[in-house]
Amino acid sequence: MAILSFRIRIALLSLLISGIVLVAFGFSFLRVIQKVGLERIDGELRSLVESQLHGYHPPEHWERFDLSLGDIYGEEHRERRIILLEDENGEEFYRSAHWPEAIRLPDFPPLEYPDLPLTTSMRPGGRPPGRGGPPPGSGAPPREHRPPSFPQFGTSTATDIGYRFCRMGNEHNTLVIGYDLEEYQAEATRFRNTFVSAALLALLLLALGGWVLARQALAPVAAITATARKVTARGLDQRVPQREADTEFERLTEVINNMLGRLERSFQQAARFSSDAAHELKTPLTILQGELDQALQSAEPGSADQQRFSGLLEEVQRLKAIVKKLLILSQADAGELNLSRKAVDLGRELGAAAEDLEIIAPSLEVRMDLPPGIEVDADPDLLHQLIRNLVSNAVKYNREGGWIDLKLAPDGSRARVIIANSGAAITADHQDLVFNRFHRVDPARSKTVEGTGLGLSLAREIARAHGGDLELSESAEDRTAFTLTLPLAPPDTASA
Repeated sequence: MAILSFRIRIALLSLLISGIVLVAFGFSFLRVIQKVGLERIDGELRSLVESQLHGYHPPEHWERFDLSLGDIYGEEHRERRIILLEDENGEEFYRSAHWPEAIRLPDFPPLEYPDLPLTTSMRPGGRPPGRGGPPPGSGAPPREHRPPSFPQFGTSTATDIGYRFCRMGNEHNTLVIGYDLEEYQAEATRFRNTFVSAALLALLLLALGGWVLARQALAPVAAITATARKVTARGLDQRVPQREADTEFERLTEVINNMLGRLERSFQQAARFSSDAAHELKTPLTILQGELDQALQSAEPGSADQQRFSGLLEEVQRLKAIVKKLLILSQADAGELNLSRKAVDLGRELGAAAEDLEIIAPSLEVRMDLPPGIEVDADPDLLHQLIRNLVSNAVKYNREGGWIDLKLAPDGSRARVIIANSGAAITADHQDLVFNRFHRVDPARSKTVEGTGLGLSLAREIARAHGGDLELSESAEDRTAFTLTLPLAPPDTASA
């Protein structure tokens, strides 16, 4: 399972937190908008209902009242308000002509009246009984009236467009006025759509802002990473740039730069020591070789002294070879390996190495695929040593009666050489160590396989100094292969 980068996780976390806050705010905001809208409608309905319940009104008054709503709010809005009237016995005696068939009143509870003093009114002439009128007769005495009941509100959603109802009553009538919620619902939908669009835009901006913020916050980490990539044996002078604005990373940057400084000094000391030691050993070893060679020639043929001097001379020559390799490695470490480049026919060099194999290891089968004309831009002496090290390694770790494969092919702007041999596979725990200096696949460094453990490391350093590389490309039962890549010589370079 792929793990998201820290930068993406910061951006997603900021987006998640901001999104939750934004959604919670939006939900609350829409609820408040809806509540305010309903309260505005309820206030308007209550004002209308309450204005008609102070005293008694004859039946014909309600029809006039219904028609007057069109005059008040405009004829185009007349059908948006509907009324229904019941007498003191709860019987309906007036309903708006444009009352929708599908609309049913909500289930209102019984009316409740406030505990307030009764009011009085004088009604000359009197009204017929029933429908809430006073007794007949002229000059009727004042009559006490109960204050209007508490308002009751409800919503009917029997159709796509709901109605909001307000119900109030007195001792004469119970009045219900309904208001269709089309505008309210349209307004609520408009608010909701506007908020969703704004929220999506805000989330996009928050995601972008979180990404930019995370990128700026992690800029010092990117600088440290970029510097660490450049740190090699030849690039220990790299330092992480100081950023005054990044107080939190200032101490980390200082620690890393101090560490790189210590590594650089230690590596330079080690490189100088290897180079100086190799230089200092060359002269006494040369003198010792000359003395042993002279003593060998002076000794009686076949004597014990001659055999002892011969063995000592071989060991001195082996020491000189090790010192020479160490000197080249120290120069490569310090980036001071001098290359006398020119175009070299790589196929010819490999062919010469194959001819030497017939003398060095006549029991091995040598198979070659070396097309002519492939030239590389290389130092001839170092290239010769590189190929000899690889071929020598293929001989040392081969089996009796085995084989060696030499293949050469162009690969874009490079030449690719594969040197494979039969023999035991390199175990997994040794595959990453074969290029380490003085590493031997045989832990006991058995004398059955001659060598110093410097051949492969030297070969790779030479390849890399030329801009190429050397790697262990295959290690299976009875087949081990190394792949060497070197840059091709420019077309206009003269052949060696």
